[in-house]
Amino acid sequence: SELFVANRMGTEREVEEIVQRDVQKSVFLFDNWFGKAPFDHLVATEIPYPHGQAFHGLIHLSFSTFLQNVRQGYDQIFRAHEVAHQWWGIGVGFRTYHDQWLSEGFSNYSGLMYLQQSSGDNAKFLRRLREWKDDVLKNRQFVFGKGQEAGPVWLGYRTESTSTKDDYDLIIYKKGAWVLHMLRSLMTDLKTQDDSRFKAMMKDFFETYRNQKASTEDFQLMVEKHLGIGMEWFFRQWVHDTRIPSYEFAWREEGKSNDNLYKVRCRVRQNGVADDFQMFVPVLVEYRNHDKEMFRVLVKGGFSEFELPPLSEKPQRVTFNPIESILCESDEVDWESNK
Repeated sequence: SELFVANRMGTEREVEEIVQRDVQKSVFLFDNWFGKAPFDHLVATEIPYPHGQAFHGLIHLSFSTFLQNVRQGYDQIFRAHEVAHQWWGIGVGFRTYHDQWLSEGFSNYSGLMYLQQSSGDNAKFLRRLREWKDDVLKNRQFVFGKGQEAGPVWLGYRTESTSTKDDYDLIIYKKGAWVLHMLRSLMTDLKTQDDSRFKAMMKDFFETYRNQKASTEDFQLMVEKHLGIGMEWFFRQWVHDTRIPSYEFAWREEGKSNDNLYKVRCRVRQNGVADDFQMFVPVLVEYRNHDKEMFRVLVKGGFSEFELPPLSEKPQRVTFNPIESILCESDEVDWESNK
């Protein structure tokens, strides 16, 4: 595919070259991750407005992104987000307003994945994730003061009203991106951190629905195909519902077993969600020799108590949800207080 960046506003050449590089690199990455680009030529042009917009083979980029290159990653996400719309929103459309997150949430997370890949800075990637998480959680906390709670992802553009301004960006862009991130985390190999299964699923989804309009149900079926399990519970909790869990986590080491392996017992209290709410959550075990390993555990219901797989070394620390895998609040508490 060919790329042309049109600029007629006299901006600095150095930043213009950075913009062109981000657009070009994101095209190459998405072509590899999601499938062959749905265009022969892509024109990226500057507009005198504070937003971006995508059309087939054309993206509008705000003048502000040609004036700066903020190191925190905001500009990189913005540029790659607009490029990603060539795949999500244009290459694969959304069937109804209920499915808008398949365009905006997907493109937002694609931009974040581009930041992670292009910068090689996982900490920067996680900081942006935490910012989006904090924005979603603050909205929920605001309910206890005044105002009304944001709607579910399923509500699409109807999440925003005169009394819920900015909720479309909050829920469809940010929470929608988090939904995709949780699916990626669920498919990641915890030993190698390889996420090729997730990328294969996204490529399959794009190729299956290329030049068509897809629904959330279509995407759920694709997730089930690649995970091999039913996922109705996940989509009901995260797309159709608004509740977000908070966890209280405690652990203790219980000595060695008869086969000379260490035993670790964990307790999790789950609050703020329905009694049948469930998630597969990573748990990180760190050892005194600086080695570490991760396990994925099923947390379901108000209270869970379980034992980790036998450990060959004495654990120094055990951390619940260590790498921002779940959209939640989480605190480590004392073992005796978490009953």
